[in-house]
Amino acid sequence: MNFDPTEKINTLKFALEKIDIFSATFTNEIQKISELHKINGNHLEYVYVNHFNKELIGLSNLVKYLLKEKSQQKYCFFALRCCFEIFLYLEYVLKLANEDGSKILELLSKDMSQISAVLDAAKPIEKDHSINVTLNAVKSVNKILRTNFEFNKIKSNTKVFPSIKELCEKSSLNIKDLYGQDMYHLYVSYSESNHFRLGSMHTFNDDSDLITCWTLEYFIEIYIKFYQQLITTNKYSNRFSEELTSLKNVTGLNW
Repeated sequence: MNFDPTEKINTLKFALEKIDIFSATFTNEIQKISELHKINGNHLEYVYVNHFNKELIGLSNLVKYLLKEKSQQKYCFFALRCCFEIFLYLEYVLKLANEDGSKILELLSKDMSQISAVLDAAKPIEKDHSINVTLNAVKSVNKILRTNFEFNKIKSNTKVFPSIKELCEKSSLNIKDLYGQDMYHLYVSYSESNHFRLGSMHTFNDDSDLITCWTLEYFIEIYIKFYQQLITTNKYSNRFSEELTSLKNVTGLNW
């Protein structure tokens, strides 16, 4: 029996719709914990979890839009790269949260300071700008908790997260059967510097549907494993783990 990439793409699109349904339910659980953070001041990592989750949902919507036209499908590479980075950033944030909650505060402080520096470099921003209001709030928390962090050291080009290469090398995650350096090489193949080459290959290659299949498979695997990471924190009902297992079966992917 010959492999039909068009049929496979349709199967993967169906799987993506199923994951989106799961994501909508799981998002409610994420928001509940985020609200607890606002009330009780714990689970600071959920500032990132909430943000990453929203980004991932947006990327899924982008992928579904791009799949509507064959000429647009090559741009799914962009969504996959962003999804890959979110996947690794989440692991980093969860590791910090397990080590010491103050490390999350320091990461958030660096992040907000860097955003403020970038905006200010483009155009000086007013004191009452929302980013400054938030940054001042973060500074106050640092002062109250006596976190040893110097805001004035953060510049517009400061790297807040470790490099993707370092994150891959230290990661316990995998994509299909790829770990560490091999997983990083996969990321590089879909990275921004290769987007034009990949787009050209997609345009002039008779097997463009097959290339789209691979991109979709990677995207869907990361999408599911993003939630698997959160479920292993044991802050959620076991039913979510069971639902994810069912979703993996729907995709028909061997991982």
